[in-house]
Amino acid sequence: GAGARLGARGRRGPAPRSAGHGVRAGGVNIPLAGAEFSGDAWAWVRADHLTTLVLADGLGHGPEAARASAAAVEELRRVPDLPPAQVMRRMEGALRDTRGAAVAVAQLDASAGRLLFTGVGNIGARLRTGATWQPLLSRPGIVGAYRSATMPQHEVPWGDDCLLVLHSDGLPSRWSPGPAAHSTALDPAVVAAVIVRDASSSARPVRDDTSVAVLSPSSPDHLP
Repeated sequence: GAGARLGARGRRGPAPRSAGHGVRAGGVNIPLAGAEFSGDAWAWVRADHLTTLVLADGLGHGPEAARASAAAVEELRRVPDLPPAQVMRRMEGALRDTRGAAVAVAQLDASAGRLLFTGVGNIGARLRTGATWQPLLSRPGIVGAYRSATMPQHEVPWGDDCLLVLHSDGLPSRWSPGPAAHSTALDPAVVAAVIVRDASSSARPVRDDTSVAVLSPSSPDHLP
């Protein structure tokens, strides 16, 4: 839609950080070691009072995986005002001529204090409210491979003490949130980078593209 803003998909470093309306978004996208392409992609868009975050993981690796995840991002860019479940339905068609992707879409209406979430495939999603974390569950499947019979959309409250983390399966599913994920002052791109750093170890080398995207309220220093 006209007037929508698109956040860039970072490849190796922190990405643009202001999503507007008292909300910040940031992330990292790290290709598998030695790879020219990352099969992951993430972005945020803003349309009026809505801020929407997407993270996609193209099936497999390399340029064809990147093409699938990029198609998911571009479809969100076309319809930034639709709710996540409807965006995902459109992605099913947009990704039909690709190898498909796991995708999660989260849409924040900060004025209403509401977060909507829809996920398909193995994209991890965790929401922090105060000091408490809860998973946001995706349904099994691959976007673009077939049309799902149902497309659940979850609604959860959102406040100034919330933070949302989306990540591809390059990050261990049992990663533990450290102090950075509880900070209200850190830029979300920094939070994403620290999550990746803390989840990595020589005992558990990264075996896939890894992307993490974070949505958080603006800190007082960033508010107008």
